[in-house]
Amino acid sequence: MNWDLNDLYLGFDDPKYKKDFDEVSKLINEYNEIPLLINKDDDLTVILKYIELNQRLIVLIRTLSSFNSLTNATDVSNQESLVNMSRLSRMLNETTATDVIFTRFLKDLDLNKYLDNEIIKDNLFQLQKNQKSAKYLLTEKEEVLYSKLRQVSSSSWGQIQSLLTAKLDVEVDNKILTLSEVRNLAYDNNQKVRKEAYEAELKSYEKIDEVVATALSNIKREVVMMNELRGYESILEPTLIRSNMEERTLTAMIEAMLEFRPHFANYLKAKSKYLGHSNGLPFYDMFAPVGKLEKTYSYEEAQDVILSSFNSYSEKLGSYAKKAFDSNWIDPFPKKGKRGGAFCSNQPQIKQSRILSNFTGSLSDVQTLAHELGHGYHGEIISENSPLNWSYPMPLAETASIFCETIVTNHLLSELTNDEERLSVLEIALQGDTQVIVDILSRYIFETNIFKLAEGPISKDQMKEEMIKAQKEAYQDGLDHNILHPYMWLNKGHYYSSGLSFYNFPYAFGLLFGKGLYAIYLEDKKAFIKNYDKLLALTTKASVEDVAASMGIDVTSKEFWINSLNLIKKDIDEVIRIMEK
Repeated sequence: MNWDLNDLYLGFDDPKYKKDFDEVSKLINEYNEIPLLINKDDDLTVILKYIELNQRLIVLIRTLSSFNSLTNATDVSNQESLVNMSRLSRMLNETTATDVIFTRFLKDLDLNKYLDNEIIKDNLFQLQKNQKSAKYLLTEKEEVLYSKLRQVSSSSWGQIQSLLTAKLDVEVDNKILTLSEVRNLAYDNNQKVRKEAYEAELKSYEKIDEVVATALSNIKREVVMMNELRGYESILEPTLIRSNMEERTLTAMIEAMLEFRPHFANYLKAKSKYLGHSNGLPFYDMFAPVGKLEKTYSYEEAQDVILSSFNSYSEKLGSYAKKAFDSNWIDPFPKKGKRGGAFCSNQPQIKQSRILSNFTGSLSDVQTLAHELGHGYHGEIISENSPLNWSYPMPLAETASIFCETIVTNHLLSELTNDEERLSVLEIALQGDTQVIVDILSRYIFETNIFKLAEGPISKDQMKEEMIKAQKEAYQDGLDHNILHPYMWLNKGHYYSSGLSFYNFPYAFGLLFGKGLYAIYLEDKKAFIKNYDKLLALTTKASVEDVAASMGIDVTSKEFWINSLNLIKKDIDEVIRIMEK
């Protein structure tokens, strides 16, 4: 089963594909005439022209780039997609000078005097963000130069990591498997299989670790250099600006996460004892299934679980998921040359989404599908927004996905009465919570420390050492310190983008924000369902703090995060109780 991309293009030889590329060139030429209008037309006319051309470009660029990136995601060796993505990047680089000139023009304008214009009013948040970004701009020539050099520096290093991990052969029990297949064995019912897969995975990395470490080192060094040139006050500042988030919100959340580490460690130690270990949980048993619900799901059964769960929340959510399944918007199974992990690519310009997963039948895989469908539902809601308001910040990106995971977990639990079966479902959910709170904390610590080392080259041994230190700090005594995972930096693509530093804490935000929303849902389901879609639509038009405030939540308060973590603690206490029976 492969996803159907025909609603984007029928192929690289589709006449529409060539026509859209030509249209992009024409639009870019027209866009680059905006600077000529600045001293010729009134300010409002210039702004409206910018919005009009920008929105037309967004539609075309998203369609073209998505077709290429989605093609490449299931076939990382596809050269045509790589060439065309590079071509698109070069074309977009031609707008850099205009972007800089327009941003400087916009910087000192009072946009409030144009609020009687509906187009300005609808796009005010994005225009104001543009105004603020002027502070960090380089000269026009420098911005153009960097946009070009970036394609052969950090972007290329990121592609190296993607290619090497997607094509990596891993030998397990005299069989050659893909990295995705081997990592999925962490969920196998057999401990011997889990341990052998873990050991084979670590051994396989030795074939590529030096090159990938060089890639990561150079990406992080580029980020440090550019942040200094742009005048950011800290390595975190650009991520917070891009996330529409205040630093005090992040600080409150991280402090709450650090405070709750002992509760997660207690869960991991209880699981360790349950599985027969005595020195903390070895990393290879982190995802070991427990309880008596040892079911392997077919893809069809996974669909049934998700549709039943989603429909229990609302008919609209269930209908969306059914449409995604029936329309072949999902590429479900692992195969050689396909990217690992899972993602959702929203296509608001055609009111669709595409979802990649590496489904092998575990309950965790079912939850992953629910998670990505949550992203897709979010995409369906924001498709009603104008093109400038199609992109939500990373922290709010996880809101709908975590919410959908919670719906599936609670629906499954509602049908179970046997403790051992409930343990299976609760513990799978807790595995995910632990990853999103504790492992994300380790990644946040690791990336913070790697940036401190990024004044010069960082070796693979330094990276392994920093990852182990971060895992010990985050997991405390919950894991066996002799059996950790020194290569977690190598297989996580989130590290390999110069434009997406700290692509880790947004997952924790999404989980805890989603948990807090679910608690509100339980208090008044009808009122919540009515307001929830409005919240999702707002995620592209307001700050994180304002979006949360629309549901009466103060995310700058540590108390909110503690309350959300206490919801997880209830599951921890229940899992430990059943394990220790």
